[in-house]
Amino acid sequence: MMPSRFVHHDLRLLNPSFTSPLLDVLTDLEHLRRLELRGTTPPQVFTELKQVFHLLESLASARIEGNHTTLADYVEAKVVDAPQRGDQLHEIDNIDAAMNDVESALGPGDAITESLLRGLHARTVQGLVREGDRNPGAYRPGEVLIAQAQHRPPPALRVAGYMAELVDFINRADPPKYDLMKVALAHHRFAWVHPFGNGNGRVVRLLTYALLRKFGFRVSLQDGPVGRLLNPAAVFCADRDRYYAMLAIADTGTDTGLETWCTYVLAGVRDELEKVDRLADYAYLKGRVLLPALAHAGERRLVTADELLVLTAAVRAGVIKAGDLETVLPGLTGNQRTYQIRKLVDAGMLQPIRPNARQYTIGFSHNVLLRGVISALTAEGFIPAALVGRPQ
Repeated sequence: MMPSRFVHHDLRLLNPSFTSPLLDVLTDLEHLRRLELRGTTPPQVFTELKQVFHLLESLASARIEGNHTTLADYVEAKVVDAPQRGDQLHEIDNIDAAMNDVESALGPGDAITESLLRGLHARTVQGLVREGDRNPGAYRPGEVLIAQAQHRPPPALRVAGYMAELVDFINRADPPKYDLMKVALAHHRFAWVHPFGNGNGRVVRLLTYALLRKFGFRVSLQDGPVGRLLNPAAVFCADRDRYYAMLAIADTGTDTGLETWCTYVLAGVRDELEKVDRLADYAYLKGRVLLPALAHAGERRLVTADELLVLTAAVRAGVIKAGDLETVLPGLTGNQRTYQIRKLVDAGMLQPIRPNARQYTIGFSHNVLLRGVISALTAEGFIPAALVGRPQ
């Protein structure tokens, strides 16, 4: 391999030809962006799913960087909620916290700022040993190399200028048809600049998540707005070698190289969105994910027979109250049925639809039901095979 060297390339939008595959992908994604889903999944259940997909996104991003935590390892850590967590679990938790920062700080149309990016970096590397940074939230003070890459990031003195240019490019009022192209181009440009001493990969994937939110990928369910399920890191985690190869093609700075990169990223995002949008259909979610997850818990005796009956009734109805359990648990008194519900609420397996409400939906993001939900999502193709096994 030739020695790496820095070569400047202009940051610019592309104008793909009428026959370009990129144009087809952009058209498909524009349709998905404008499609206002009116799902039947109860908002509280959708929020639980969103937390599961945050878990998957965080793990995928860390795994790309060489974190050896398996999906099973991380699920067990979530279920047990052990206070003593090693560096690799801490790394994933940091990414999850940074995703929550994106959700709270950024909505459709909001500006991406350098302050936001630096804050995401500080959150991502906080308290880490192996994957930490001596200067959390600050641009790198020295030179860096990218392993096995011919591209050498720009000198440290030029980082601030390149990052200011990138943020201006993202927020510039270009025609909306360029929004989705900007998602891919900004991902590459950030990686190309490599602004931080460590953690660049994790932060750039958070930037991609933020850009999809900025450019309007949200969904409104029947009872109010909730965030759309987004899992962009799955695109890159599915084949890490291809991800790096595509970045290298974009590093050439040619229109052809950048167009190839954009097509790769956006086709992957399109395919992921088409998959996860199915989960807004409660009939699908109930039949293919939630009921199999309860069967998984029942077979392994993670819940009692009575608990399984209550949870199954909750999943089938979507929302239940204590009175609905008269036919489910006919041998119990009203107080006994209320006690069963209270136990499940305390365990997080039922959750009130709002504070102090006496109607409940299923809860599964931080308890033993998570194991079965992950198993069902894997069987349905929502989780990349590369995320399930132990990394090579």
